Amino acid sequence: MSRLIVLIILFVVAGCTGPVDSPVPTGTTLAPSPTPTSPPPTESRTPSPAPTNEGGFPFAASAITGYYESLGYTCGDERRSTVVEGFTVQTCTLLDPDGRTRTIGVVTDPDGLVANGFASIEGTLDETFLEPTAALEPLSAFLGAMLGEERGADLVPWLAGHLGDTYAETTAGPITVATYTPTPEDHSTLTVEVGNDVYLDAPPASPATSPSPTASG
Repeated sequence: MSRLIVLIILFVVAGCTGPVDSPVPTGTTLAPSPTPTSPPPTESRTPSPAPTNEGGFPFAASAITGYYESLGYTCGDERRSTVVEGFTVQTCTLLDPDGRTRTIGVVTDPDGLVANGFASIEGTLDETFLEPTAALEPLSAFLGAMLGEERGADLVPWLAGHLGDTYAETTAGPITVATYTPTPEDHSTLTVEVGNDVYLDAPPASPATSPSPTASG
């Protein structure tokens, strides 16, 4: 059973609501950037290529987070992963014009190479059910930002067909791709995640860095 499936099962049992490597405790809202006075640029461009990553990701972590900063996202500091030992995660957030919180995260391995990434769209306080069509464009764009425009575009039909599922998984070469909701009953947040074997096969974080039962990752 892949790490993505195991982690999702663990999070559902624990009642967690955040992305796999999100450091935010359950019930805590990430601090978004101020509401922009105009809509952010269409998330259709991709970061500049980095030296080839044998793990399947074509861009450096700094290129990905820098790209999202150029779209108006606010990125936090890098921190240790609470899921896998020796990895680092950095998250970026944006409050979009519709009042939804967009979050992306990039996880790097001990060598500094991208090994995992996630993106989620959280509905407004009044949106207990987030329509998949409201999240499809930014989450599709995230696949392009992580995997490259062509490979990301190839996955859009799959994402469109499964976005909103409690859990669905596919592969794209050496990359495992998953989309999921916080729990089977909670559809207020929709997430897509990508990870390579380096991440999926890595040992879990030690108890000192592992989340408490009320943390989301």
